[in-house]
Amino acid sequence: MRPALLLAAAALTLPIAAAAQPVRVTIVNGTTQGPASADLVTLYRLGQGMEPVDQIENPDAQVTLEAPDEGSAAGGIRPFLLQATYRGVNYNAPVRLAPGETTEAAIVVYDPFDAWNEPEIGLSTWRALYRRMPGERDALRVDHIFVVQNRTEPPRTFIHDDETLRFRLPPEDLLLELPTVSSTGETGMPVPQSSFAVGDEGDYAIRTAFKPGETEIVLSYAVAYEGERYEARLVAPRASPEVLLLASPLDIDLELPPGALPGWEVLGPDQEARLTAARKFDIAAGEAVGMIFSGGTPPPAATTPGGRQLPGLVAQSEEERSAVGTIGRLPDPTIASKWALALLMAAALGFGLLHRAFGGGR
Repeated sequence: MRPALLLAAAALTLPIAAAAQPVRVTIVNGTTQGPASADLVTLYRLGQGMEPVDQIENPDAQVTLEAPDEGSAAGGIRPFLLQATYRGVNYNAPVRLAPGETTEAAIVVYDPFDAWNEPEIGLSTWRALYRRMPGERDALRVDHIFVVQNRTEPPRTFIHDDETLRFRLPPEDLLLELPTVSSTGETGMPVPQSSFAVGDEGDYAIRTAFKPGETEIVLSYAVAYEGERYEARLVAPRASPEVLLLASPLDIDLELPPGALPGWEVLGPDQEARLTAARKFDIAAGEAVGMIFSGGTPPPAATTPGGRQLPGLVAQSEEERSAVGTIGRLPDPTIASKWALALLMAAALGFGLLHRAFGGGR
C-alpha cells in the first residue's frame, strides 16, 4: 500500500477530539458594582450530579471557559452551573448552553462582612414542625426552618470563621437518627451543610454564608415519642420577631412547660391548615423555648402501590441502645431522603395555610 494511503487509513482510526463550546463569563462585584476577580471559576455539567468540565484559578473579571460541544447528541439546550469562589464564598448561576453557540454569562459576587448587626441581618422567622409519621408510633419527625434576611446596603455577604448560626439538638438518647442541615438561597435548591459541636450543652453550629436576600436553613431530625410524650427544650439561635411551633395531626396537645416565659399563645387546631400551633413574638437571642407535645392519633402505615407496608422509624429499647448505640437507621437508606422531602413539602404547605388561617402579624 502506498504511504499516502497508509497515512489516510491511520487517520481514520484516530479518535476525533470533541469540539469545545466557549462560555464567556463576566464577574461583577455586586457591592461596588464594578468588575471583580474571583479566586476560582468552575463550570459544572448538571445531570445525575455536578460534573466539573472546566476550571480557571484567579481569573480576570472576564474569562472564557469551555464546555464539550456534543452537537445534536446533546438533545437541545443543556443545563450547566457556573460557580465563582470569591473571598471564601461560592456564588452560583445557572447557565443553559445551546449546541454550537457561544454563551454569554454573568455571575455576581459580594464583599464579605463578619458582624451580625440587626436590622442589617437577622432572622425574620423561626418555625418548627413536629409531626407523627405513618408507621412510626414511637417517633416524632422534626423540621426547623430558620429564615435569615440579609438587608445590607450596599449588599454584602455575611460570613464568619467561627460560626454563622447555632442550634440546640435534643439529648443523644432521644435522637433516632443523625440530624441533617441544608440551606436554600439564590438558586432555590437545598444544599447540604456540615455542622459541628459547640460547647457541652448539645449545641451545634454551621458556617453557612448568608448572601444578600433570603436564606432558609432547614434542620431535620427524629426524636423518641415514648408514651406519646416529648418535651422540646430549645434555645433561640438569634433574635427573631416570631417563633411558631407547629404540630400534626390535629389532636396533638401542646402544653407550655413549668417556668415558661410569658407571651406564648397556644393557637389550637385549625382544620384548614390541618395543624395545631403555638406562637410567641419577639424572641431574644439565647432565650429558652420549650413545649410539651403529647398524644395525637398516629397516621396509618404507608404502603407501596402493590400493598407492601413501608418500614418506619421505631424508638429503640434501653437494651437496644446499649447494644448498638443511640442512633437508629431506616432499613432502606433511600426512604430517609424521600420522607425528608415529603416533610418539607408538607411543612411549606402548612406554613402558607397557617399564615392565612392565623395571620402573619400581630
